[in-house]
Amino acid sequence: MEFLGYPRKDGLAGTRNYIGVISTVSCSSDPANWIAREIRDCVPFTHRVACGLVPSDEEMVCRTLINLGKNPNLAGVLVVSPDCADSDPSRIANGIAESGKPVDICKIHQEGGAMTAVSKGVNIVRQMASDASRIKREPMPISKLRHGVECGGSTPISGPVTNAAQGAALDFVIENGGSGGFSETPEVIGAEHVIAARAVNAKVKQKMLKVVQDYEQWLKGFGVDFFGANPDHQNIEDGLSSMEEKALGAIFKGGTKPLTEVVGYGEVPEGKGMFFVDTPGNDLKSLAGLAAAGCNIITYSTECAAPYGFPFVPVIKLTARRDHFKKLPDILDYLVDIDRAITDIRHVGKDLFKLMLEVASGRKTQSELIGYVYACDLWTLFPSTL
Repeated sequence: MEFLGYPRKDGLAGTRNYIGVISTVSCSSDPANWIAREIRDCVPFTHRVACGLVPSDEEMVCRTLINLGKNPNLAGVLVVSPDCADSDPSRIANGIAESGKPVDICKIHQEGGAMTAVSKGVNIVRQMASDASRIKREPMPISKLRHGVECGGSTPISGPVTNAAQGAALDFVIENGGSGGFSETPEVIGAEHVIAARAVNAKVKQKMLKVVQDYEQWLKGFGVDFFGANPDHQNIEDGLSSMEEKALGAIFKGGTKPLTEVVGYGEVPEGKGMFFVDTPGNDLKSLAGLAAAGCNIITYSTECAAPYGFPFVPVIKLTARRDHFKKLPDILDYLVDIDRAITDIRHVGKDLFKLMLEVASGRKTQSELIGYVYACDLWTLFPSTL
């Protein structure tokens, strides 16, 4: 099986061919948006992280921005930044440039103000977009597909139906030589041992258990104990009784293949197979973590019909709620048949996998068609120190 993708110099393949305009800190987010909106096929990545980070958070944000810039769906990147001591755009740009794609920097203060910087940035991305337009889609093996799996607004049918459908599709990706995985560490608390039991070796098993233990300790530092609890009001209203029940449904997203890697936020898995990314349960921050992990396509089960996608990775929204699918046609992409999912989840997974190949080859998702893709953010563990 193949999809039509964009070849990259580092050997990866893009399912999209955008120029990314990446803001290093929150105060350069507006100029990044202004630049991106002027040129077709340019997309911004903005966030709310400011300066004054503790060293561990500063390192995590830096590597996340670098690996977001390395995502194969970006043909080139402009890094937009202020020119102050707490910002290091050169480090971010140099890290992205290791992928072989063109990268440039626009420093707001150095250019003589915001509007002068925006004008320069527009000229830079205009030339990048022109160069990128010469790159044509080519047949690519499934081994160059990296599938990110997400969920949001869970109900009791999420686990055995929509999450299981995603897991089955992920199985097809992996069986055909590709890779993929899921995230949201707090949402597997209580079921982490089930995932860890599928680890390829003791090292991976211990790392899976440790990321959950570390997350629980971090929560307890804020006076929060997830054990036996469910912090999401919507989940409670929809019938999930506890965090453990939610976790047992969430792990269906990982399919049935062995767990090959566990990586931190902003890190990139090195091999093939199924991986886990340590992220918070916040969907926007989790989507950014999957994109930074190199995912060039994402599926997202959402019984509540969460409306947003992601700036440069197509997000396929699926639900098992027929009423939502009929009522919200510009948000949801795929309706999972509950009866078929219960009796033949492999069939449903294969059907979703076929849709993924269409999207990877250029078919637009609903969030892409209406432009509902710019809500995004990054994860930090500690408050700003300034």
